[in-house]
Amino acid sequence: MEQESDYILREVKKLTLFITNLISNLNTSNKDELDNGIRETDDFIRKKWGISLKEITSISPFDFTKKFKELEEIHLEKLAELLNVFIKKIATLDMNKQYNGKELVKKGILLINILNDKSKTYSIKRMELKKELQRHLDS
Repeated sequence: MEQESDYILREVKKLTLFITNLISNLNTSNKDELDNGIRETDDFIRKKWGISLKEITSISPFDFTKKFKELEEIHLEKLAELLNVFIKKIATLDMNKQYNGKELVKKGILLINILNDKSKTYSIKRMELKKELQRHLDS
């Protein structure tokens, strides 16, 4: 039983680290590196959760919630951070129409709401992330 728990914990940590690396890959100012980071992020999300960045924009809020509500809290938070960084980058590079930035913002906020419903603790970091996402929506 303890080995199984250790294995699950290692897998959670591995996925968290990988998402963190994806976030740092998107934080580049080099256009070629950013294109590679976007492709890598899209491939990862598609392989891990069966949905692409573009599909995230077209999925209904109900189906989106259903798809992601079982994720670990840390993964929900990292995925929301990843979407936030991605949203900032596509806005900077004028790629909002290509990826429907407004819908990505709505899904990022929805991730935070899912996380808030699951979590037993209040997170200032999470609320700041939600406010930042809402600013994208208002701009």
